[in-house]
Amino acid sequence: MKSLKLWLLACTVALIAGCGGAAADVVDEGEALLSSSEALSTCTATCATGSVSCPATTVNCTATNGVGVTCDGTTIACPPSPTCDELYSCSDYSERYCEPGEPWPKCCTAAGTISTCRCLRYAWFCYDL
Repeated sequence: MKSLKLWLLACTVALIAGCGGAAADVVDEGEALLSSSEALSTCTATCATGSVSCPATTVNCTATNGVGVTCDGTTIACPPSPTCDELYSCSDYSERYCEPGEPWPKCCTAAGTISTCRCLRYAWFCYDL
């Protein structure tokens, strides 16, 4: 029983004191954190009609608002901005019924510019930005 206690004591001392230097393939802690954060890189670019992002598995990425993202060398461009040809006229929305909290639609003004409508007191109000 006494030899078992001595053996446990010896193992404990060896664990606490350690033996030898660090292995050659051990990475500096700061370097390890840098590598792990690179593996978790996420990039998102804000676009005129929303946003684009890299997949969660992306290692290297860059983002440019209004342009898009580059994920591990693959570019994902922002979708094109809407044109007046693709939008309803602002007069189609103006003062019509809406529910608070509805998304704000874009519309085309009589001058051919893009505007945004807001739901105020259950009616759409559209104006130039």
